[in-house]
Amino acid sequence: MRVALLLRGVNVGGVTVRSADLRASLEGAGLEDVATVLASGNAVVTATDAAGAAKAAEAALEGRYGRRIRVLGVPVAQLERIIAGYPHGEDDEHTPYVVFELEPGVAAELASLEPGEGEAVALGDGVVHWSNPKGTTLTSPFAKALERRAKDRVTTRNLRTLRKVVAAA
Repeated sequence: MRVALLLRGVNVGGVTVRSADLRASLEGAGLEDVATVLASGNAVVTATDAAGAAKAAEAALEGRYGRRIRVLGVPVAQLERIIAGYPHGEDDEHTPYVVFELEPGVAAELASLEPGEGEAVALGDGVVHWSNPKGTTLTSPFAKALERRAKDRVTTRNLRTLRKVVAAA
């Protein structure tokens, strides 16, 4: 099956993982048909199970970079359902995000938070669908709560990036 691997916290905050290095690390971990997507810590691989692919990727990346980089494995078919289930409209004034939980229960906790003006939050299958006014990704009430309550327990992707991940599969 095709599995999307979403790395948490890379290519922001001083941790740089170049696409060629990511590809080499994943191939060295025995993952097959590796395709990297953008320079944003995304890859697609062929694997028998998503959790196993994520664990293999984490081990390989820790060996290469000397620190843990959390990796979430999502079957591409599930990722397609998450994208199709995005409940908020898309327009030029808002940024569409999907917040993936790295620990069970985090999505439900976050979905119960009160969004700020112009924001929308909805619980999905292990994800939070979030729409926020452009330019407020780090400063909106939900963004601040996300940073405070779940920073290392989630990984967030723009919906447009997720579409590119699926297209690379």
